[in-house]
Amino acid sequence: MPNFVQTQQYESSSESDDTMDQQNVQEKTKIKRNFDWIRDKCFSNDTDAQIAIKREEQWSRYFTNKVQDGVKVHYRCNKVKFRGTQCNAAIYLFYPHNSDEVILFRANNEHNHTDSSKRYFFSEEMKQNIQELFDMRLKPKKIYEVLEEKNFKITRNQVNNYLTQLRKQKFGPSSLSLGELESWCQEKHTVPQSDDESFVVSFHIHYEDDSDDDDEDVVDDGNKFRFFLSSKRLLQIASISTKLHADATYKLNWQGFPVLVVGTSDCDRKFHPFGLAVCTDEKEPEFEFIFKSISDGVNRITGSAFTPEVLIADGSGAIRNAFQKFFNKDKMVMCWSHMRRNVEKKLKSLKIDSKKTKEILDDIETLQLCESETVFRNASSLFLKQWNKTEKEFTEYFENEWLTVLNSWYEGYNGAFTPSTNNQLEATNKVIKDEHTFRERHTLSRFLTVASDIVNKWSMSRNQNQTDPVVFSTEPTIPLAKWTNAYHFAKSSKSVLQLQSKRKGFIDYYIPAGDVVNITKNEIQRYQRQQWTSFAQFKDLQFGIWKVTLPTIGSEWKNGFCNCPNFLKEYICKHVIGMAIRLKHCKPPAIAKDIPLGEKRKRGRPRKATQALLID
Repeated sequence: MPNFVQTQQYESSSESDDTMDQQNVQEKTKIKRNFDWIRDKCFSNDTDAQIAIKREEQWSRYFTNKVQDGVKVHYRCNKVKFRGTQCNAAIYLFYPHNSDEVILFRANNEHNHTDSSKRYFFSEEMKQNIQELFDMRLKPKKIYEVLEEKNFKITRNQVNNYLTQLRKQKFGPSSLSLGELESWCQEKHTVPQSDDESFVVSFHIHYEDDSDDDDEDVVDDGNKFRFFLSSKRLLQIASISTKLHADATYKLNWQGFPVLVVGTSDCDRKFHPFGLAVCTDEKEPEFEFIFKSISDGVNRITGSAFTPEVLIADGSGAIRNAFQKFFNKDKMVMCWSHMRRNVEKKLKSLKIDSKKTKEILDDIETLQLCESETVFRNASSLFLKQWNKTEKEFTEYFENEWLTVLNSWYEGYNGAFTPSTNNQLEATNKVIKDEHTFRERHTLSRFLTVASDIVNKWSMSRNQNQTDPVVFSTEPTIPLAKWTNAYHFAKSSKSVLQLQSKRKGFIDYYIPAGDVVNITKNEIQRYQRQQWTSFAQFKDLQFGIWKVTLPTIGSEWKNGFCNCPNFLKEYICKHVIGMAIRLKHCKPPAIAKDIPLGEKRKRGRPRKATQALLID
């Protein structure tokens, strides 16, 4: 059996020396100020004592000391900083236990500020500068830096304290009770004379001890509120809109309360907000409240009904269920941007290599450009068949998530002139964060003022009497670049074949895509059959021919549409405009006929535009 020997513990050779050194170290003496206190005055109560101290305008409360026969409240000279060397002068109030009297004692020392740092006080010029910088929405740190550059003597704490006062003046008190919120909503519920002044269209306040007999949506687990702000002008825009944008993923809130923006988009893809709502939650009842508020507001202002045809939203079940329940409609576009981001995350989590990831995303982007449900359904099957061989786990996810329930993310889901993303709404939310809140979390009372200003700004910018107003476009605006491209397309040598459209009052025109010049009847028939054996063949055939459909009434050519990606995204393309030019339904601006820089004019007279070939 082995013999175990205990190892000796470690002892530093300098430990004994350290002990001796510690004994020899003398504690640092603290310099204590001595005061010779003199009884100065006696007051009958505390109020009189406080008034007397305030009249001297030089004392601030310092600390309280409890003694055997009473309480001493010490005051310091406030001509010096609190965290600096204190002035020799001092006073204290003595509150004896056996009397209501208050006795003032004063130190027998003169004021001495020579060793103290100089205190800086606000001049009117400095206050004016801070207010201007605050109105410019600069951060406190930036305001301090600007003041330093202007040689103003001020500390950061002074800047922050003065900004606190400014916020109180502009936004009101920093807290608000539910009762005060209800009073504010009632006061703002009246429809104003001005078209641009914001008002509360609808509101609901629920107190914790309220019964829920008249409101099944409110869960009795605490105080809750909902209110929707808008203006007469914004509700007038809502009355003529057919698309409804809503989003719950771009987290916009004040003090944790969700702020929800809803609106529409026009034929130039510009977003037009209907207003904003503040709620204690963002579930189905909240969105149903918002939709009902818009509907009631439109009827209240215009006398007409608000009947959107389609919802553009993310995958939020709360928004979709509320839309279907309130409007009894089931046309709901899944935001393509949200869908793509989720697919990218899934591909990354599966650790698929970058080359294959790019190929998959490219194919999904091709799927997204499908012009109809039939094309999308058939092409999706070919997509799954192609990638199921090597990426089975991904195809199972893709089919379950994006081809079963949330399968409305392709361009042709609701026909032409319907956006496939909520990007403009999300951009509006970002502007609210950046411009109106400085990315700060205001208390609700301050937000009420800010929210009203936001709605007012939205409305004013759409006033046609303003300089450069935001116009609600009922048809696509054609920029000069598109006119130029369309003119050159119309003058090109591409052959165009036309057929009577299945749509009554329309004609279909078939155009070869890319650099191909000619097109045949057989190619068109093959395109119309939409029978593909592989996803690669689908891409070649579906995007090898563009079909332009124009009204038989030439003056209504802007109501035409095309299946090319540019039209699906922007509601107008060079093919629609070019065919209108070719058929003499319209004339391009003279400036659009200019030859682009870098391109030489061909010799001889320009080629005349030819009529489309008619196939019986």
